Amino acid sequence: MKKKSLVVLLLSVTMALSLVGCGGKNNDKANTKKREEAKGPEEKAELVWAGWSGEEDSTKGIIEGMINSYNDKGGAQIKWVGWPWADTQQQLIIRNQGSEVLDIAQVDIGMFGALSEAGILADMNEIMGEDYLTENYDPAALEVGQVDGKQLGMPWSIASIGMLYNPSLLEKVGYSEPPKTIAEFEDCMKKLKEYDSEIIPYGIATKEGTMASDFQPWLWTFGGSILDKDGKVTVDNDAAKEAASWYKGLLDKDYIQMNITRFDARQLFANDKIAFYDDAISARGVAVSNGVSEDQLPEKIQPMERPVLKEGDTPQSAMWGHLLVVFKKSEHKEQAADFIKHIVSEEQSLKYLEDNGMLPVLNTALNSDAVKNDEWANKWVSITKTGKKLEFATKSNGGELDNILVEELQSILIGDKDVEDALNSAKGRLSSELE
Repeated sequence: MKKKSLVVLLLSVTMALSLVGCGGKNNDKANTKKREEAKGPEEKAELVWAGWSGEEDSTKGIIEGMINSYNDKGGAQIKWVGWPWADTQQQLIIRNQGSEVLDIAQVDIGMFGALSEAGILADMNEIMGEDYLTENYDPAALEVGQVDGKQLGMPWSIASIGMLYNPSLLEKVGYSEPPKTIAEFEDCMKKLKEYDSEIIPYGIATKEGTMASDFQPWLWTFGGSILDKDGKVTVDNDAAKEAASWYKGLLDKDYIQMNITRFDARQLFANDKIAFYDDAISARGVAVSNGVSEDQLPEKIQPMERPVLKEGDTPQSAMWGHLLVVFKKSEHKEQAADFIKHIVSEEQSLKYLEDNGMLPVLNTALNSDAVKNDEWANKWVSITKTGKKLEFATKSNGGELDNILVEELQSILIGDKDVEDALNSAKGRLSSELE
């Protein structure tokens, strides 16, 4: 009897284990579904946003606010990873080559070329939708992030590098508004020099890579370019020769000076020693940091359109600003697109404008009363509408190309080479670097 009971017990246990095993197999999908429900749907994923603004005292709180306001919605959760600006480009490339996955990054136009050539960026046309982009953003802003027909960068805050002038200085020489043509510009500079020989009429950069950036809009003004539509170097064309000769004339007349950096120009401008210079939309804040009181800003610093060669020409400017990119390795591209829409939304971008003076890109934000009633911002919108991307902006070796251009331009200014020899040399050297 005991033996029979033992057999029955063993059979019962075996059947039970068999049923458990069978049930486990049959219910595997159901159990997985339960685990997924417990974990949450895909939008609960954690995404990493990388850049430098979250590391800087002046913008750290702004970035935290953008992230917190998105995370509070209860969807995907955003985490910030950052480095100093100087290290950001290298870190983004290194981490994308390794096993670490980043989803979104803040990049400036200067970093964009190296990142796009590295082949690590996803196409925003596929992620955001091409119709959404064309319906909501200005073509000039979108063009900054385009490479070979792909939208590899999403505009976040785009504003041209424009020209600034000192209204109080111009009034002293009879100019109640800034000059519109190059002829007027030259006349104004001449009168400024006659008024005070210590004034540098135009604080254009003549040193370091910034010189290449300041030169290009003037090159375009004269109808020239560095590269043609096929990417071949054309810097030795007649228009470029005319622009370079004009530059040399400015130095000969003492309207510009050698060894001027953007930093120098900002300080001298704030002290009424420079009447014109080139800078970004943040120039007003820079002027305050250099000693201009806020109540003096309207009479000390105003943006202006670049003078044109002849009336009716389009004023030229070089696009500047920040882009948002999504990496190919991201497993959460749909959520990344949703977060980007949050960042550039009217609510967030207008707050960014108020807190940090950065111009929005979304059409509804640009057309808002907040922008229209902001005289400073509204002028930059006008300047930016006809802005163009710097010609080396999408080149990974853009810094080296800029240095070549600077060296040859400097050789013209100091008289080591004539214009034709210098531009021929620039063509050869640039072509070699671009091969």
